[in-house]
Amino acid sequence: MYYALVTGTDHGLGPALVKSLLQRGYYVVACRLNPAEKQIDELLNTYSQNLKIIELDIAKDESVQSMKEKVCTCIPHLDLLINSAGTLGDMDKTLGDDLDFDEMLQVINVNALGALRVTNALVNHVLKSELKTIINISSEAGSIADCQREGWFGYCISKTANNMQSTLVYNNIKKQGGKLIAMHPGHVATYMRGHLDTTASLTPEESASAILHTVLDTDLPTEERPLFIDYRGERLPW
Repeated sequence: MYYALVTGTDHGLGPALVKSLLQRGYYVVACRLNPAEKQIDELLNTYSQNLKIIELDIAKDESVQSMKEKVCTCIPHLDLLINSAGTLGDMDKTLGDDLDFDEMLQVINVNALGALRVTNALVNHVLKSELKTIINISSEAGSIADCQREGWFGYCISKTANNMQSTLVYNNIKKQGGKLIAMHPGHVATYMRGHLDTTASLTPEESASAILHTVLDTDLPTEERPLFIDYRGERLPW
């Protein structure tokens, strides 16, 4: 039995990843922020024996610690950790506008430090497994070399920081056979903007399926640095 944990399963990409993993025969721990979000509960009708739902706020130390205690009592190890939870922040303001720095700090806390909190809490469980794999859902917006935007300050900074913490984590786990992939999921139709992004080119299901195919079904190389790739396996510039 393979075991996986996915954060950010309230809606969008997270539940799609959970469903795809369940269809592959995984036992999945699905972590959601808001218990009022019931999308993930629908999967219990079909996969009640292989799905556990836990409330988790990755922005808070005590919530992550509580999650860790629950996970360590319900599964023996963790083959696949997917840090999918994230937030967008302001997309419109540019230099010279009334920038909301408190909001930016919150975005960074969730998108960069949140993923690190979860990984730090669960890394020993990951390293006890067969696959020893971590996927950090990053973004092309985290690429410094390819940055064309003039705004999205909190989001872009947070995803660049996410890439750096991914590299630091990888430097710690690679000598023990651990794998880490920083993954751009594509432009996915989610509700991160407060409404469904109808301009997106991918459904959550399409992105989730492609991500798992790339990571689990293809022969990704093991290198000195972690891979920063998109959902198709194409490399992105750091």
